[in-house]
Amino acid sequence: MLFMNNSLLSTKIITPAQQELVLNTGIGLTQYDILKTEYVILKENVVWDHIIITSKNAIPAILPYLSLIQNIYCVGNKTAALLQENGLQPKYIAQNAVELAIELTSHYSNQDYYYLCSEQRRDELPAFFLDKKIPLKEVFAYRSIAVVKTFDRIFAAIAFYSPRGVHAFAKANPNNKTLIAVCIGDTTATTARLYFKNIVIANKQTIENTLITAIKALRND
Repeated sequence: MLFMNNSLLSTKIITPAQQELVLNTGIGLTQYDILKTEYVILKENVVWDHIIITSKNAIPAILPYLSLIQNIYCVGNKTAALLQENGLQPKYIAQNAVELAIELTSHYSNQDYYYLCSEQRRDELPAFFLDKKIPLKEVFAYRSIAVVKTFDRIFAAIAFYSPRGVHAFAKANPNNKTLIAVCIGDTTATTARLYFKNIVIANKQTIENTLITAIKALRND
């Protein structure tokens, strides 16, 4: 298997500006979407008073109901910006699902919440609500499907943006001996440690910071 020195694989298609960020350093870049999103039509009745979303992938499902939504809480500035573009101002914007769960269960505990999420959603947020005995109804708004892609070469570093992405890559490439796994956050890194020895975690949970972290790791800055 050919080793590609000074090369980065991004497991997400990145923007032209993000591509330039990498290529301008002389690092080779390969990219593909390791997870494909499928949107689903809501089949359950939703009370739109208090809505939680932790991914922008849930937004298409709520577009037909914008006029009904009273309060919406979300994770991430990009998700918040997309909501705002569609005329919704989030009541609270958290940096991650745990922060959002703590905020809502601590300060808005007398509400009934609907969580529009993926069929493969993580457990942290629902677990908080269950522990506090606060009603939370999960409604599946989209699903992520792993794209099976094998490589006949080894990259110096791979950028991962989710635990499922790590699992999907490792399953398709069981003999890959990539030197560095660059992870967008701690949860992704925990999964990456199952398959990779050298783990680097971005300081901020953004694609740009993950790429910058990868660049620094490859250049040994």
